[in-house]
Amino acid sequence: MPPTESPAPFKHIVVIGGGASGVLTAAHLLRHHRPDLRVTLVEKNRELGAGIAYGTGHPDHLLNVRAANMSAYPDDPEHFWRWVGEHSSIHCPDAQSFAPRRLYRDYLADLLSPHLVQRPGSRRLDIVIDEAVSLSEDADGIVLHLGSGAKLDADIAILATGNEGPKLAPAPWRFDGWFDAGPAAFSPDADVVIVGTGLTMADRVLSLLHAGHRGRITAISRRGLSPHAHRPVQPLRLDDADIPYGTGIAYLTRWLRRLVRDHQRAGGDWRAVVDGLRSHTQPLWRSLPHEARRRFLRHARPWWDIHRHRMAPDAATRIEAARRNGQLAILAGRVTGFDPQESGVVVRYIARTDAAESWLRVDAVFECRGRAADVGATENPILRQLLAEGAVQPDRLGLGLDVSLDCAVRRNDGTPSPRLFAVGPITSGVFWEIVAVPDIRQQVAKLAGHLLARPPA
Repeated sequence: MPPTESPAPFKHIVVIGGGASGVLTAAHLLRHHRPDLRVTLVEKNRELGAGIAYGTGHPDHLLNVRAANMSAYPDDPEHFWRWVGEHSSIHCPDAQSFAPRRLYRDYLADLLSPHLVQRPGSRRLDIVIDEAVSLSEDADGIVLHLGSGAKLDADIAILATGNEGPKLAPAPWRFDGWFDAGPAAFSPDADVVIVGTGLTMADRVLSLLHAGHRGRITAISRRGLSPHAHRPVQPLRLDDADIPYGTGIAYLTRWLRRLVRDHQRAGGDWRAVVDGLRSHTQPLWRSLPHEARRRFLRHARPWWDIHRHRMAPDAATRIEAARRNGQLAILAGRVTGFDPQESGVVVRYIARTDAAESWLRVDAVFECRGRAADVGATENPILRQLLAEGAVQPDRLGLGLDVSLDCAVRRNDGTPSPRLFAVGPITSGVFWEIVAVPDIRQQVAKLAGHLLARPPA
């Protein structure tokens, strides 16, 4: 039987995943003064912090949050900016600039380096380069099984598995737009289709342009919406009393549009409204009825994403220049199929304004749709095992795992686990805005404080 009471005080926590969520979790745990606490970080890749978001090495792939807001620690907001000044030769003119994402990857890895150089017998952090494949929980603790055949015993496990991109069958003309790939595989004059028009599309276009690509680039998504650019604004101050918690999505949309309209009439920028809403987004999401959340995902999410998750100004300028000179076209339509040719592929689609099917013959297709939206289809072995055994359950929308507000995963009977927790994008169904560092750092800081409030054994 699974445990139903809180376990005894613990000394060993294993964090599963070494991307941004996992590194931030480990850093916050180790920041507490618990010399008896040991943390093990399990990551199958050798480079820490190099998940989907920060794994890119491309100089044109920038953070979409200003450097001033990217500290790992909510109570030390200048931590990242100080680190840039002390450790990096990459030019960042000021704290309001948008640093290269590869620089942030180095920062994440460096957060843990002080804990790896302590003298023997006092080291509190271990890094295990291996894949977590299964986990079991009982009254005595956690047992984590690794791909190498090794196993780890711990008191607590924290799932920090990050984002998963869409999965499609491999083909010589298809490239994964979430990772650096492509330009060397085809001519600079090749015609390219990008499926998706969000931030991943912008990254791919910038990579192609940087490589000297001259061919036509066509990006297609159902609504043809692309992210707006950041501008310097002060967030509009909003109190809890201003927020229509618990209403339906139609009323909430009207309220937000009216708020934006009134602010713009007073000479303000809509970005100030969206940024002012940020600290209220999670409780607002939790207050929505299930049907309102479902309707938001189906109808309003694309518009929210392009206003909330914006591009760095330099990136937006280059994207707009490519559109003006005709090299980049963004279409609203639904891709209906791919017909491979002897060389290249025919992409079939139905434009949003036309019932008839159209087609494009291109040399390459980049898959740049958003992160996977069905946790039940995950290819992560440990998530598959936990879901199959009922040790965790999907949230009601299927976006990620169902968790309590203190991040304890819920079993398939609805009870929270006292030993297994989850953080970051895998909890997006419960917290919604939990994919960006400013939100994740708050979540893991709260979890670390909650876990380490227990006295040591």
